[in-house]
Amino acid sequence: MFAQTGLRFQTNATYAPSGGLVLFEGQDYGLLPSQGIKSDGNAFGLFGVSHDYDLQDQGGTVLETRLVGYATKQFQLDDLNVALFDASFGPRIALAPGLPGVTIKPYVVGGDSWVGGAPYLASVGGGVSLGIPVAPRLTFEPNVEWRRVDFNISAPLLSEFNSGGWLSSGVASSYTFSDQFKIDARAYYRRGTATESFQSFNQWVGEVALPYQFAPPFASIPVSWMASPFARIVKTGFDAANPYIDPMVGRADTEWVVGLVLSTPITQTFGISTTLEYDHTESTIINYKQQNFSILSGPTARF
Repeated sequence: MFAQTGLRFQTNATYAPSGGLVLFEGQDYGLLPSQGIKSDGNAFGLFGVSHDYDLQDQGGTVLETRLVGYATKQFQLDDLNVALFDASFGPRIALAPGLPGVTIKPYVVGGDSWVGGAPYLASVGGGVSLGIPVAPRLTFEPNVEWRRVDFNISAPLLSEFNSGGWLSSGVASSYTFSDQFKIDARAYYRRGTATESFQSFNQWVGEVALPYQFAPPFASIPVSWMASPFARIVKTGFDAANPYIDPMVGRADTEWVVGLVLSTPITQTFGISTTLEYDHTESTIINYKQQNFSILSGPTARF
């Protein structure tokens, strides 16, 4: 189990467009000061639970349960308070005696989220993943997952997504260079379908992290510290132009995220984690061009 609490600050907590303008029915409108970019801080809580239960059968089947949750309390912008959880459960099974270490995991998955205290997004579905140890230091985990996604939104025709089906397919990989350094990478494609074509989309995601462990500055600390720079790119293209925003231009976004996670344990159980992150989005629609810098930090616990 992992848990963290702490504080977060964002320069653009509202994720408002950088130019201070929005499109509506093909016309530019300036945002009111109350609707523009606003910085804010929040208190947050984060937890993750991983539980593996060995059935002790001949195939080495393990029941894997995963649960993550996150909640925030904004200092000023209460309508942006967020709470969410996501859970999955399924057996990991040895695929075949002739393929040592190769496993397959069918699973069910679901989650829910709230924004400003009101329901926002709920999902339920299932998937299957493979665990493939290619070499002693290299692993691959292909995955396919489908979810039924239901949004609860006040202005559905102006929202970027709407209720429908999300089908995702991708692969995660990890390569260990040494006891101190490795690379984790993941890439996936997601197809989202909704009733309206301007809310149906194709999305490609690539992300990489480079965890590096190093000795803490004090000999009394029994656990290595870790610095993990990371980067992510998300490209999203929608099937058609939204006639309520700009009937002539289809929306296509490219989001870049770069950052650094610094994990500084003090004991085997307790420590401090700090994350710096910069998020920049370019879009064919000015409503969605934005940038945001955030920093979060707080105590952690591992059990």
